[in-house]
Amino acid sequence: MAQRMNGAILGATTFAVIGVLFLIAAIRGFTSSLYMSLYGNVANETVGAIALVVFAASLLAAIVAWRSSPRRSIALSATLLVGAAILATLVRWNWGGIVLWAVAVIGGTWWMALTHAARSRGRGSPFVLGLPIAVAADLALRAGFRTVPVSDQPLPLAVAVIALGALVFLAAGIAAYDDAMEWTSPGSRGALALAAIPATLLMGEMGATVPVTAAVAGGAALGPEGPGRWYLTAAAIGLAMTAGASAIDRPAASARLVGLVTLAAGSALFWARLPLIGTLGAVALAAGVIVAATLLPDTAARPARTPVLAVVALGVGWVAFVALAFLFYAYYALPAAAWIATVIVAVGLLAALPLQRPRFGAPGLVLVGLLAIAVPLGAFITSPGTTQLTRTGSFRLMTYNIHQGFDDGNTPSLDRIAEVIRAEDPDVVVLQEVARGWMITAQHDALTVLSERLAMQYVFGPAIGDAYGNAVLSRLPLSDVRYVSYPRQPQLRHQPRGAILLRVADVLLVATHLDHIGGATEVRQGQVYALLSAWNNERPALVVGDLNALPGSAEMSLLEGAGFRDLAKDDGADQPTSPAADPKNRIDYVWGIGVTGSQAHTVATTASDHRPLVMNISRR
Repeated sequence: MAQRMNGAILGATTFAVIGVLFLIAAIRGFTSSLYMSLYGNVANETVGAIALVVFAASLLAAIVAWRSSPRRSIALSATLLVGAAILATLVRWNWGGIVLWAVAVIGGTWWMALTHAARSRGRGSPFVLGLPIAVAADLALRAGFRTVPVSDQPLPLAVAVIALGALVFLAAGIAAYDDAMEWTSPGSRGALALAAIPATLLMGEMGATVPVTAAVAGGAALGPEGPGRWYLTAAAIGLAMTAGASAIDRPAASARLVGLVTLAAGSALFWARLPLIGTLGAVALAAGVIVAATLLPDTAARPARTPVLAVVALGVGWVAFVALAFLFYAYYALPAAAWIATVIVAVGLLAALPLQRPRFGAPGLVLVGLLAIAVPLGAFITSPGTTQLTRTGSFRLMTYNIHQGFDDGNTPSLDRIAEVIRAEDPDVVVLQEVARGWMITAQHDALTVLSERLAMQYVFGPAIGDAYGNAVLSRLPLSDVRYVSYPRQPQLRHQPRGAILLRVADVLLVATHLDHIGGATEVRQGQVYALLSAWNNERPALVVGDLNALPGSAEMSLLEGAGFRDLAKDDGADQPTSPAADPKNRIDYVWGIGVTGSQAHTVATTASDHRPLVMNISRR
């Protein structure tokens, strides 16, 4: 009997772990498809409203439960989650992806609420261990697959991994659940705890479990360096997760205190944005997330006629998830959104009534450590080195707006972008719209991916929060790196912008991306003035990037008036670069002073929504 019970608990925990991973993948797939397809075409509020409707549909789980038994309700919602995720992986079409990932999100939120509320006598929630192990496994998947989501891997690999996960998910569910199940209610305090679970996951997405965000918050991962630091930071986060898991085996009051202290102190340190301190804050937050993920699902299980209270509690949590995610991303990594999420989780911890024993134990701690520490360290050890060349006076240069790692049809395209760059064989690549791990850009760290695949070191200049901005890839030594932030505009439609200044091959390189709003010429002129002030008449020099202004505009006249030359135009290659499929606008430039450009050309590709501009640079 005991052996059978242990097998059922193992099956239920496995069922919870894999289901949560599918749900996390669905959330990222849906939000990234929605954002990339609609941003700039409709108002941000419309995008947020669509997301709100999808996540609010989690409340409909009560109707599913009313019409079906616990076992059938779980089976139906699990089928929607996994089936839609598999189809979305196969389709890989942005509009189809929006619909299919939305169905997966709805099915997944139903599944979580119904699985939590449906209990066999004497058993607790499978999410008590399932949710924290899933968070650790998610970090392992990020590291093991080099930050690219499983659903965006080469199709044969993606289908194989997801199909295997679905089969294990099905087998675990069959092993864990029988017909002797009943609906339960978490009680009022348990409902408060459940409502905080989505905010706990969002805290991870906003920085607690995103290695590059954790590193940049402490002044690291900016370069010049190769891609290895990402994995070391991931391992540090994994160590914190393991420490948080070990704290769960303490008395309940002690574990709750550890969670509250790590959340409060971690948030304060993380958002302080001080060298090293910011990273330590993110590490502390990771420990707090694991503690919260373990304690919050550990609610009372009073027999009830329906699972309505659990469904409503989690549904309210998902609505708060969307609202806070909208505030965070639409308002350019707004710290207030993260603080509100922290408060919600803290309130949930105070309300939680931890009941179950034992917790992780030695086997559970080993599993968390293997997932969250060993996998990132393995990725670090196997990370390719970077190529270092020594050259002065001349080099091959490319500027490329990579559209956050998506093609002109808004589907993930890092493979194609890497091939475009590799084929042109530049020594230095200036990149714009570099996304590094955001939920709304499919989680991938475009800079780590490209740095690894091209064996080039990088410099990163964050512009929005810690995970979006400009970058430079190089085979040549980079030195004297500094950053310039342009004046912030009061209107929300103007994104924060800046520039990276560095020396390469004895040439000052200024990498930038000017304001993208049509008609905002005065804003761009102000940014050019700031750029020229930072340049300080140093020669030879280059100003490179997506300048979002046409030839002959007031913005470009400022550069020309300062003595810079439009090197592509001088070389007879003043071709349009945007949009990529049928370019009509020339907005990507290489301006130089004290240098010349030769063999200038654009590359006909739709791997991004811009075409890259390439040329050879020589000192005069």
